[in-house]
Amino acid sequence: MTFYEKYKQLQNEAFLTELLTDTVYSTMCLENQEVSKLKVNEIVLSTIREHQLKGHQFPANQTHQ
Repeated sequence: MTFYEKYKQLQNEAFLTELLTDTVYSTMCLENQEVSKLKVNEIVLSTIREHQLKGHQFPANQTHQ
């Protein structure tokens, strides 16, 4: 069983974006860094888009062996 077969929700881009946003935002709050959750979400989305423009596929679009 592959990683993405075991954790199918990670193939959902919206779920993964929300998970990353929440994780980064929470970590920054714990470190007393004041950044709005909206700004963190914008950064996460732009990072995902940047990787897609470079030819990296989102895990749901990759073929698994």
